Amino acid sequence: EMDKSEANNFLILFRDSGCQFRSLYTYCPETEEISKLSGVGPKSITRKMIEGLYKYNSDRKQFSHIPAKTMSASVDAVTIHGHLWQLKKPMTPKKVLPIKP
Repeated sequence: EMDKSEANNFLILFRDSGCQFRSLYTYCPETEEISKLSGVGPKSITRKMIEGLYKYNSDRKQFSHIPAKTMSASVDAVTIHGHLWQLKKPMTPKKVLPIKP
């Protein structure tokens, strides 16, 4: 998926501060548009949805929470607010009554 994308910046979406991978997004710094490339999560992420920002530390080989409040190309991963993970309940199909001739 990354090879097919023309994006230069990618973001990982973690489930929460435990840094459990959920999906991969493209990030355009000029428009601040964050769009899902693959995985489980919202189709797009807005600034208001973001709860935490993370930077990958290659020396320690781990992600660290950063206290920044704004997105930038230096951010490697994000978390979103917990209530956004609650799945919408699927609609139960209504019974179809047979047509009487």
